[in-house]
Amino acid sequence: MGQPPSRNPTLPAKTDRFQSTMTERAYRAAALSARALNVSSMLTAYQAELCEDMSSNPGPATLDEVATVTDICLRVQRCAVQATGKVMGIMVVQERARWLNLTNLPDREKENVLDMPIVPEGIFGSALASMQRKCESKKKEDEALHLCLPRRVQPRPLQRRPFAHASPRSAGFKVPGQQRGQPAPSPQPRQETRASWSRKSPAPAVAQAQPNQNFGQQARKKKRAA
Repeated sequence: MGQPPSRNPTLPAKTDRFQSTMTERAYRAAALSARALNVSSMLTAYQAELCEDMSSNPGPATLDEVATVTDICLRVQRCAVQATGKVMGIMVVQERARWLNLTNLPDREKENVLDMPIVPEGIFGSALASMQRKCESKKKEDEALHLCLPRRVQPRPLQRRPFAHASPRSAGFKVPGQQRGQPAPSPQPRQETRASWSRKSPAPAVAQAQPNQNFGQQARKKKRAA
């Protein structure tokens, strides 16, 4: 068998860990109350036996034993009452924590509200009024700070137009003597002047004909020599 883990597993969220801790405390308090009530029931049964013995054989020793058992029963019952009240208080704290998790209060203020005394008027009691005052004061501080800070003007985004729908920009100057109501004369289309193609020089042809002439002259000289 494998070794047991060194520590108990914990929940990931902080709120869940708090609820788990409160549940464990409530369980321990309830267990203490159950044990106290069990001891009280056993002492009560023993006290009943002592009362029967007193009827048949009364004596100072029996009276002292009855008084001792009665004192122990009262103490045990008081312990059971305290443990039961602790369980009820833990349940109220758990309910407060559930409602406080829905607010934006810091953890320190939440702890202060959780430690407020428990009263039968409600879950929060007097803590509800103090929590409302704190929320209102914090809201006013945020509004005042927002008014004091300068507003940042956001630049207006430029709208890009496609090339086909782009409108031509108007010229930045005006033609002198032109009236405002008359439209500007349309520009005449430019006539592109095409340069005349220059004739090619017959130099390559002459250069090609020279080897043929030289070859003919050499042939004639050979015939004369023959």
